[in-house]
Amino acid sequence: METQDTSKLIEEIHETFYTEVNRLLRDANIFNKLESEKQTLIDKSVRLKQLGFTNTKEIQIAEDEINKIEKHKKENKTKERLIETINYFRTKYPGRKFITEESVKKICNKYGLVYGPVSLYMGVVPSPNLKEIECFEIKDEDKCYKRIIEYKKSFKQPKITYVGSDFFEKKRKIKNPNKHQITIEECPLEIAAPKKDFDLTGMTINDFQIEKKIEIPDPVVIHPVFHNGMKHYLILTAWGEEGYDELVFDEQKN
Repeated sequence: METQDTSKLIEEIHETFYTEVNRLLRDANIFNKLESEKQTLIDKSVRLKQLGFTNTKEIQIAEDEINKIEKHKKENKTKERLIETINYFRTKYPGRKFITEESVKKICNKYGLVYGPVSLYMGVVPSPNLKEIECFEIKDEDKCYKRIIEYKKSFKQPKITYVGSDFFEKKRKIKNPNKHQITIEECPLEIAAPKKDFDLTGMTINDFQIEKKIEIPDPVVIHPVFHNGMKHYLILTAWGEEGYDELVFDEQKN
């Protein structure tokens, strides 16, 4: 009974990862709907005013609604960029599902997982999944890099920011070399899995510290990408307790 429940939970986690992009698009498209509604209100207001109806109730309601939509638009400007980013990766890598880092954190929090570089992962990697990872190639312009600033003569933690390939075109020189050391590295592959599957020697975890009673073996490998000034991920592969998950491979074919 426990094995059956575990299998269902693994499928649920994988499906949550792979369908998260649909939720992101659905939420972001609310923005487009509001824009369409605003234009309809503006058009009708213009027609009424042209005929001299400058103080009708409809005009007042329309202006109030337009103000509300404009306010909502400012609050959700990032969603317009998210739609562009999702469509960008959907066109460029049609066989891969997109996910934001915020969504990865949310899913890890929900299911008691953690995520980090694959170098810390101690579990097994089934052959079909290994081949799937090996066959994936990221375009140079979409690569994500870590800029690590280590402060000299200071107890500050190193500061890490993420940049894209265009960073090297814009900033070829590193300022203040005597004050701190700057290292730039390509972002490694990452994996989301139970905490027990990671070598955490000398490491700390800031989020997702609550462990579940039943450990769920459900690694999901994610490839960092960079677009529109932000780090995101493409989902490469996932596997369950039997080392092969039909759900994932069916998703990749669709």
